Amino acid sequence: MTTRLAPYPWLTGDEPCRQPDSDPEWWFTDDTKTEAHAHQLCQACPARIRCLAWALDNPAYTEHGIWAATDPERREELRAEFSTGEEQA
Repeated sequence: MTTRLAPYPWLTGDEPCRQPDSDPEWWFTDDTKTEAHAHQLCQACPARIRCLAWALDNPAYTEHGIWAATDPERREELRAEFSTGEEQA
């Protein structure tokens, strides 16, 4: 049986990724500078914790892109830490 950590993150519209002047491509890019910009925006986001919980609980939907200022590799590390209780090197 799978236990879900969180429902899809409830967004208010105040989040950086939901602003009219933001480009969804910022969170799904191969460009290092653009990805750094997305990371920076996520760092100050009021929904970051909810977003991270959802991203970690739903790897099939978050295989790509920046979610809660984490990239796919970091999310895999976090999932491994949570499943074993040990910090990954």
